[in-house]
Amino acid sequence: MFSLVRDFGFQILAVSSVAFVSLVSGRSEILSLDYLPPAHAAQVDDLMPGARVIDGGIRFLEIEAGEGPSICEGDKVEAIYTGKLLDGTVFNRKAGQFHTYRFEVGADPREVIMGWELSLPLMQKGGRYSIAIPSQFAYREKGRSGQVPPFSTVIFEIEILNVE
Repeated sequence: MFSLVRDFGFQILAVSSVAFVSLVSGRSEILSLDYLPPAHAAQVDDLMPGARVIDGGIRFLEIEAGEGPSICEGDKVEAIYTGKLLDGTVFNRKAGQFHTYRFEVGADPREVIMGWELSLPLMQKGGRYSIAIPSQFAYREKGRSGQVPPFSTVIFEIEILNVE
């Protein structure tokens, strides 16, 4: 779930099929929003059975456990990955010894999409993961280079090769 922490001096309770918001007087509460549209969620559930829902409605599935500490801000990560649309169309791939992707977690400007940033703390070196990312945390209304339509949920299969 997408998390925001705020202090408010009043109470609000709202429930819908997409969002749950709870603010309690005088305390900080976590606000969670699931940005994955219900139709996309049904497809993702079929493609990734057993995936858990994390921040923003991102679906996270550990395929193979990694070892060592979890990835954190400032870490330099080397990974291979495949990015796909919900229909299975591959739109990006970095795979193989000479085609890895290297980036710094939490860099400014960001070197990976927000969906990766929110998922990386659940990953470890040597692990393999599948994540389904709502458009809000991927390529939003612009899409990506004619390969990802606007407002698309995308799925990444990621293997973490190294963390420094």
